[in-house]
Amino acid sequence: MQKKVLIVDDSPMIRHVVSQIVKDSGFRVLVAKDGKEGYDMAKGQHPDLVIMDVEMPVMDGIEATTLITSDPDTAHIPVMIFTSLGCEDDLQRAQAAGCRRILNKPISRETLRAALEEILGGP
Repeated sequence: MQKKVLIVDDSPMIRHVVSQIVKDSGFRVLVAKDGKEGYDMAKGQHPDLVIMDVEMPVMDGIEATTLITSDPDTAHIPVMIFTSLGCEDDLQRAQAAGCRRILNKPISRETLRAALEEILGGP
């Protein structure tokens, strides 16, 4: 069965670009536009990986990651934080929230594919 990757980002352009890379890598794609929707989708859809932006409306990515990694129903789902900030405080907060990997925007196709391979193996 094809593995599912949930992309959570408030930017339609980022969702589109990252979705295309993930699809081209052989994975099924789910998308959410904010942390709350992402958390709800993680609970309902049980993706194999979540790629989470940090700064979003409604609920930011750190809070959503904390909910995903602390909820017994979703704690097994790895979360990869995707940020353009690179701020040391955000990196520490992301790690404390339980994220598996932190990637900086803009992301290259090769870097994202390598991260997918590292966390998920293959499709």
